[in-house]
Amino acid sequence: MTLPEKILTLRKQQGMSQENLAEKLDVSRQAVSRWEVGSALPDASNIRQLSKLFGVTADYLLNDDYDSDRDVPAVKGAETAAGNWMKKALALCASGFGLLGNFAIYILSRFVKVLTPYITYEQGKKTYHWSKGHMGYSYIYFVREHNLEFLTVVFWVLFAAGIIIAFAIGRKRIGRDVPGSL
Repeated sequence: MTLPEKILTLRKQQGMSQENLAEKLDVSRQAVSRWEVGSALPDASNIRQLSKLFGVTADYLLNDDYDSDRDVPAVKGAETAAGNWMKKALALCASGFGLLGNFAIYILSRFVKVLTPYITYEQGKKTYHWSKGHMGYSYIYFVREHNLEFLTVVFWVLFAAGIIIAFAIGRKRIGRDVPGSL
């Protein structure tokens, strides 16, 4: 798309007439008309004002290869960086949620007594003896007694996946910044 086509398209998208645009730029309506038909080009000051008015970059306006403002490398890079930051933040939040969930279960296991085995060693063999009178505090037996195995696995997977994803996103960004990296 050429500069005249971009000016015409952006003006119409904004719902402006040639006169409205001319007033905002402090030029004549005929100047705007000449820009839109391609018989004249706006000067640098007008390009700057057009980019601010339409909310696009001057690179987009001046480069015929760009079909949208998102094709400009600087804009594309900024969007990618913002997207990566958001993904990394979400991954770290998921990781934190998983860790916090398991920590809450651990804290509960320190306050709620559960049935624990009495362990003996007979002839070098470890033997578990279960008796209702033998109560204690244990994370593992708390999880088993209250059927929290699935929940703890979900929390640990969430924690690990969040860390791995956040690390992978960071590595991708670093990899792009290093010259000669793939």
